[in-house]
Amino acid sequence: MARTDTEIYRRFRGRLGGTRTSFLALARAGIAAETRRKLPMLILYAPPAIGTVIFSFVVYARFSLQAGVTPAAIGPPSPVSAIASGFVSTLIQVRDQIVLFHISMSYFTLLVIAWFGAGAIAEDRRSGAHLLYFSRPLHGSGYLAARFLSLAFFALIAVLVPPLVICTVAAFASPEWSFLKEEGRVIPASIAYSLLWVFVWSSVMLAISSLSTRKTLALVASFAGFALTGAVSVLLSALQRDPRFLILGVQGNFHRIAGWMFGMRRLGLDWDVRWSWIVVLGVAALAWAVLIARVRRMEAAA
Repeated sequence: MARTDTEIYRRFRGRLGGTRTSFLALARAGIAAETRRKLPMLILYAPPAIGTVIFSFVVYARFSLQAGVTPAAIGPPSPVSAIASGFVSTLIQVRDQIVLFHISMSYFTLLVIAWFGAGAIAEDRRSGAHLLYFSRPLHGSGYLAARFLSLAFFALIAVLVPPLVICTVAAFASPEWSFLKEEGRVIPASIAYSLLWVFVWSSVMLAISSLSTRKTLALVASFAGFALTGAVSVLLSALQRDPRFLILGVQGNFHRIAGWMFGMRRLGLDWDVRWSWIVVLGVAALAWAVLIARVRRMEAAA
């Protein structure tokens, strides 16, 4: 009579794959699970998409009028458009438009990070999925890397892709590639600023998620924390009539770093940029300290 285990199972004769990149499978699974929900993605990415179209058209119109060509959307050539073409190069600067896009879209991009990051760790704790993950060849560092990569993927779509689209429109619309020759440094500055934004806010969101047991609680905590720090800094700045009080909020420090990266002094923020770097990177370091401590506890419980 045959043994029961030999009837059901076969002896494994292959080789186990490497575990160094096993976190990529979890990251891909997280991305695939979120992309199945079409309605949230449509709602969350609609404002950045609309903003990208508007800012791209403004940049295109700037170079078209500068070259003496009136865009079809504006209408047929007229004395008004002829006068505008003489002043448009000073009224509209692509660098200013990129910075304005980052500042105006910051609240919408935070919604994207909050939505996709609130349940990243909280839902694993609620459902006990982390027990399965840590029972496989996946350590705490790999788990954190997977969750961070999946969140950064969705955040970069909203934060990095639109400025690159605007820069691409500016590069092709500018006569004789003048944008790349004169303002080419805007592209690496925009990439660096977007990566910094995604790294810091994704770290903060994952830390909040690790402290929560439900996605809704993490969403409420993230909105409350952002609104509280932002409101206090803005209120103190308005009452004291001193923009340096904006350093108390993470958002104000990002604005100061943006002005420094893009070489813009018209933002009205003139404190030492090193303080802004200390605040922003300090917040990220605190978030990762919380993340590592919480994931270690989850791994020990598994």
